Amino acid sequence: MIYQINSRQNDKIKQLIKLYDSKERKIRKAFIVEGFHLFEMAKLSNSIIEIYTLNVIESLPENINQYIINEEILQKISKNKNPQGIVTVCKIKENEPIKSNKIIYLDDIADPGNMGTILRTALAFSYFDVIVSSNCVSIFNEKVIQASQGAIFKINVLNDDNNLIYKLKEEGYKIISTSLRDSIPLEKCPKFDKEILVFGNEARGVSNTILDNSDVKIRIEMDNIDSLNVGVASGIVLYHFK
Repeated sequence: MIYQINSRQNDKIKQLIKLYDSKERKIRKAFIVEGFHLFEMAKLSNSIIEIYTLNVIESLPENINQYIINEEILQKISKNKNPQGIVTVCKIKENEPIKSNKIIYLDDIADPGNMGTILRTALAFSYFDVIVSSNCVSIFNEKVIQASQGAIFKINVLNDDNNLIYKLKEEGYKIISTSLRDSIPLEKCPKFDKEILVFGNEARGVSNTILDNSDVKIRIEMDNIDSLNVGVASGIVLYHFK
């Protein structure tokens, strides 16, 4: 159905803006994406609940509500400096069981740009199962979504509830952690049938608990500087393992 909204004070607009809050997202099991590229990604994954747009989208099924808004309302609901004219509300899908023998574990990644970059890179190198620790930035943060370029619609992201990483270790997965200390060069890392690649927090790296339980600790050999941004490092490591 198609509806018209002309006021920034409309209740639908107020409810929409609340979805920028992580608690509200959890309650409603919904999140926001902006722009036509992410709209198309959401459509392909059957994730769309409703859209807010300057112009009617002809290709949408009738059961998806379209709210036609004006520029003033768009500026109110958008987090982008130059909004493209469409905001899409998507449903948060239930996590699926891990199906792959190669998994990424993100240990307290705090920066939204880094999180989105890692998810985008994971998809590029065919890593479809990602586990995030409880202190990671939300994957539904608007900056994460933009940086991921829609990867969240194709990757199975699980929360590390009840020490999932260690349960997987008991099932035969080898934990390979990035570390600048007591580590071997990336190129010398042995190959395993089942593996978990761990990338750590921007400030402190991988936690000591995970390092102590790691089967291998690896580092990227480099000159002139002692560390890399975790988003960049993940790209190098994932490319190597692919």
